[in-house]
Amino acid sequence: MKNLKDIFYLQMAYALAEKAKGWASPNPYVGAVIVRKDVIVGHGYHVKPGQPHAEALALQRAGPLSRNSTAYITLEPCVHWGKTPPCAEAILQARLKRVFISALDPNPLVFKKGFKKIKQAGIEVSVGLLEEKNRQLNEVYIKYITKKTPFVIAKAAISVDGKIATRRFSSRWISSPQTRKYFHLLRGEYDAHLVGINTLIKDDPLLTVRHPNWRGKQIARVILDSNLRFPLTAKILSTLSKGRILVFSLNKASPRKAEALRKKGVEVIFLSSTTLDIKKVLSWLGKNEISSVLVEGGSRVLTSMLEGGLVDKIIVSISPKLIGGKHAPSLLQGEGADFIKNAIHLKRINSFQIDEDIIMEGYL
Repeated sequence: MKNLKDIFYLQMAYALAEKAKGWASPNPYVGAVIVRKDVIVGHGYHVKPGQPHAEALALQRAGPLSRNSTAYITLEPCVHWGKTPPCAEAILQARLKRVFISALDPNPLVFKKGFKKIKQAGIEVSVGLLEEKNRQLNEVYIKYITKKTPFVIAKAAISVDGKIATRRFSSRWISSPQTRKYFHLLRGEYDAHLVGINTLIKDDPLLTVRHPNWRGKQIARVILDSNLRFPLTAKILSTLSKGRILVFSLNKASPRKAEALRKKGVEVIFLSSTTLDIKKVLSWLGKNEISSVLVEGGSRVLTSMLEGGLVDKIIVSISPKLIGGKHAPSLLQGEGADFIKNAIHLKRINSFQIDEDIIMEGYL
């Protein structure tokens, strides 16, 4: 019975943590609930960087009632000073009786240190309840904090025969209006949106977050453009208030064009290599606290990243259309696998339906 209560309160903490989706980056999503004699006396979640952590908010709301209470926390409390004070210290000062930590924090500054500090103070502490739930919720943070490179999501709308456009590169619209709304909702969960220059030239997209659930949300727009073919009349240039525009190019590109783009507010980053190395792009983004990147193509970019093992998760909408044509671009082009055993195999598959479209998610 106690275990069911513990699961119930920890589930509540997770429900709080999920409220920060799309806002707390590059920090993790964390929720906390303080319970005293089966009554919730405090709760909180970490909203944005620089704002109080979940534990601090929950303890503040609980006040003196936190003494001899039980805390349910989705992630190990921090022990170091950052933009906010260490939460492990606040837990000790609150004189709690028990602490349930769902998962240890993979951040080397925290890993097992918060748990040990609380345990050494004589507080009953346990770790691991609903740990898998934390792994799913904080998949972006876990990769970013351990690898210092963004979590990469490849997204595409495809026909049943795997095409992302017709032979004339027409792609509006393969998926249904409701599916497109879903993808706009999804876009707001991530830090950056990446496309190749061909997509920018052919589609002239805004690459903004326009779903009503994300009012005020900014997202960085990343353009791969080796030769700085970025049109100075592109619609995206009118959307700088919606997020940064980062153009990655090579040293051989025109310095005059780079200056013209910079005057319009674009950040041009030159890479010292003969070809545009996407690994270097991701490394730069990670160093600049961009923890997740949603990649929408085009086909060359998607193929390069998939074949290069740079994608962590793929999300596709499969629409009941047959486009055909050997010159129509596919989701994955390149040379292709010689044998089925060499194909890229997706794991942990999840699928659901929106209108007539099937949405499929999988990990690489």
